[in-house]
Amino acid sequence: MKNSDSRTDSKFALDATAFYQGFHLKSKSTCITSDLVFDEISHIQRNFSILDTLVSNRRIMIFEPDIMSLRLVQDAAKQTGEGRLTDADISILALAKSNDATLVTDDFAVCNLAKILSIKLLNLGTKGIKETRKWVKFCKSCGRGYAPKHTICAICGNKLSIRYKKMTKSEIT
Repeated sequence: MKNSDSRTDSKFALDATAFYQGFHLKSKSTCITSDLVFDEISHIQRNFSILDTLVSNRRIMIFEPDIMSLRLVQDAAKQTGEGRLTDADISILALAKSNDATLVTDDFAVCNLAKILSIKLLNLGTKGIKETRKWVKFCKSCGRGYAPKHTICAICGNKLSIRYKKMTKSEIT
């Protein structure tokens, strides 16, 4: 098995931000994306025929992620309290995981979950994330912590707030 970091030997999973940055036009590698991400970005191309040509020439391949990978990503999102992910975000994370592809994105919420799921990342317009985070709900009045599904403090009745907690390496693996 050949181990290489060159763009021509790698497989890249493209999030919407990769398309916004033009990665799909510059890459000579295999690029994959999900049908939901492709639907999300199709409006940004002034000349949609460019995307059609890249798909026709198999420079970009569109797949639906498998159910097991989707569930893995959804479970990780629940465990970390990551409620900002769209269906397209979840689909590209699942696709990258199941295809052992490097995920090309600058979306911090997507990067956070990718790190937790041990998905390789390539950031284009940002330096990426330095720490992984878990979002937790808590009551500002009494300080009690709650699971993501709760909205009101059971002790004092106040609306719960959300803050992040840095995850340690042992919490990630």
